[in-house]
Order: sequence, then structure tokens, then C-alpha cells
Amino acid sequence: MFKSFINEIERVKRDSIYATTLLVLPIFALIFFVCFFSKSGIKNLPIALLDNDKSSLSRRVADMIESTAAVEIVFSVESSHEGLELILDGKAYAVVVIPDNFENNCLSGNTTHIELYNTGTNISTNGFIERDIQTVATTFGAGVAIEYLQAAGELYNKALATVMPIRIAEHTLFNPYMNYAYYLAPCFMAMMVVIFTLITTIYALYGSKITSVAKLVATCLPVTVTMSVLSAIMLFILFGVIGVPLKGSITIIALANAMLILSYQAVAILFVGISGSLHTALSLGGGYSVIAFTFSGFTFPVMAMAVVLQIFSHLFPFTYYMNIFIDQAMRGAEWYISLSDLGYMMLFLTLPLFVYRRL
Repeated sequence: MFKSFINEIERVKRDSIYATTLLVLPIFALIFFVCFFSKSGIKNLPIALLDNDKSSLSRRVADMIESTAAVEIVFSVESSHEGLELILDGKAYAVVVIPDNFENNCLSGNTTHIELYNTGTNISTNGFIERDIQTVATTFGAGVAIEYLQAAGELYNKALATVMPIRIAEHTLFNPYMNYAYYLAPCFMAMMVVIFTLITTIYALYGSKITSVAKLVATCLPVTVTMSVLSAIMLFILFGVIGVPLKGSITIIALANAMLILSYQAVAILFVGISGSLHTALSLGGGYSVIAFTFSGFTFPVMAMAVVLQIFSHLFPFTYYMNIFIDQAMRGAEWYISLSDLGYMMLFLTLPLFVYRRL
């Protein structure tokens, strides 16, 4: 087995494709994600402002919008058509319109409005823009109403209770800063490990004649070791560089990383066993690894999927891995909560038993 392992290492040195998928591309991907998530969240999205009132109150609204984290007023336009052109040209994500007589309506107690036109093409950016503009509108409206009531002789506390009789006390438990990197970085970086583990293992198996279990293990071992090192670096980047919270057991997360690599190598062995060519196996591996991203619940909540799709989501080790990571890193769950997910991941290790004789 040791001799076979050494031979496999020599093969990595000779085969540029093998070396690229095993070392070069994964390292490049890690560097890319560090740069990509160097900023903690979505900030300073460019928007345009159409101020038809040009009053002191409308300028206060503009200042409040400018002070929000997600948006930045980059363009001041003179017509809605000019604002639409900025959106169509991709220079602005939205246009905020302050109507005529805005100040007069506010001071006289009449209902007025602020209009927001956004693209609707990017759910994330639209959500952040709508959240900040809505916060500004609500805060500004409440402030004007309180000032109006105080001018009429009401005390501040009573005016506040009149304007906002019910307020939501919101408590964000596991990501209080709404840091985008905390949510996406673990998913993207783990998916990178999954893709390179699966594809490289398939390539390694097709370039080596499997004659025994020892030969099979030796062929997979360079990928196992390399991806284990990369996953350890990934955890260091997540917790040490990006600053993803670690509230639970790092041991369970490390075990989950190991099981993620081994389970996808087992899937790779299955695809090699059932396919007749390297091209077919790589196609199966690529599709299977990427589609796991969708069914893990990161692009669409699993609980909101159709029942059939919820069942389908359990066919990917990645789903269980992300459950473990969220539970242990962000939720601070007890270590034994993740044992069931680890157990499900271990079931994938039985897949080579069904195709071993066909390798």
C-alpha cells in the first residue's frame, strides 16, 4: 500500500491535470474567497435620488438615507427618466423619489410618501436597499409625527406612545451583525472542497488500475490528505481571518470536514463504478456536487420545498455538513446534537461496496 501511495505521488508530479485539480485550483480558490469576503457585508450600494421638493425636510431624508450602511446616494437626478437610464446602464441599483409638497404635507399632518424604484433582479441587493429605505421612512415619519404632537402640547413619552403604540423588539440570535460572510463563506468554501474532492478522485481512479482494496485506498489517499489540509486551512480562514463565530465544538466541525471528504470520495468511487468512461463519470460528479448547493437550503429553504424535494435534499453529504457547521459554529448547539448528521454522512461510506468489483 505504501509503495502504491508513493507511485500515486509520482503520478501527481507527472500529470499536470492531476496536479492542477489537486493543488493549484484549490489554493487559488481559497485565495479568491479570502479576497471576496474581505468585506463583512453589502455596503454602499449606489442609488439615485430625485428630490422634487428641495426643502429642508427632504434634505434631512436624503442625509438619513446617506447615513445608512447598505446604500449610498451617488447620483442626484432631475427627472425619473434620468434615474431609469442610470438603472438600465447598471450604474444605480435603485431610484428614490421625494415628491412635490413633501415638507408641506409633513408639517400639515397630511399623508405623504417616498417612492422607491429598484431593479428586482437581485434579491439580496434589493432586500438590503428596501430594508434601509424603509427604516429611514419609518424613523423619519415617526420623528415628524412626534414633533407635530409636541408642538400641540403633548409630552415626548406620550407622543411616542401615540405614534408607535406597538414596537417590535427584534433579537437576531446567531448573526446579530447580519454579516454576509458568516452565512456565505462557509458554504462556498466547503462547496469548493466538495467539487475538487469529487472531480480529482474520479480522475485519479480512472488513471490507476484498481486490483485490491489497498490499491484503492492508496489511489484515493493523496486526495484525502491534500483536501484534509485544505479544509484545515479553510477553517483557519473562516474562524481566524473572516471571523465567523465559533460557539460550539471545533472537534465536531473537524470530524464533519473529514467525513465530508471521505463521503464524497465514496460517491466518486460509485460514479466510476457505474459509468463507462471518464467523461461520463466527471459529468455525473460535476452535476452531483454543484446541485447539492441548491438542495442544502442556502439558495432556497429546505422547509419551504415540496416534500419530494425535501427528501431529495438528504441525498447529499453537503446537506448534513452544513447542518453541523451551522449548529456548532453559529448556534452553539451541544456536540451530541450533530451526531445524527455525522451518522448519516457515514452511510455514504458504504457506497463503494456496491461497485468495488466493477472498478
